[in-house]
Amino acid sequence: MARSRSDCNPMPPEGCWIKYQLDLRNIKLDEVAQKGKVSVTTISRVICGTLKSEKAQKALAESLEYPSWNHLWADAFISTKRKAV
Repeated sequence: MARSRSDCNPMPPEGCWIKYQLDLRNIKLDEVAQKGKVSVTTISRVICGTLKSEKAQKALAESLEYPSWNHLWADAFISTKRKAV
């Protein structure tokens, strides 16, 4: 039986932030996937945090002009944890 979208875990706040940054820059997932030589599904699953792929992580970081995935994820983590004043 195929899994429905409701069966999947929701995207973490960091993933939402990364997707938002891609959207702000008008960068499409298929462009990132092509850069990393991986599938769009792989890019999506990396953003959602359900898959680790060095090629996809590197492509995402480069697309958003970060020196590494760790820098990108740290920025996403910090940005989503800030409290409104």
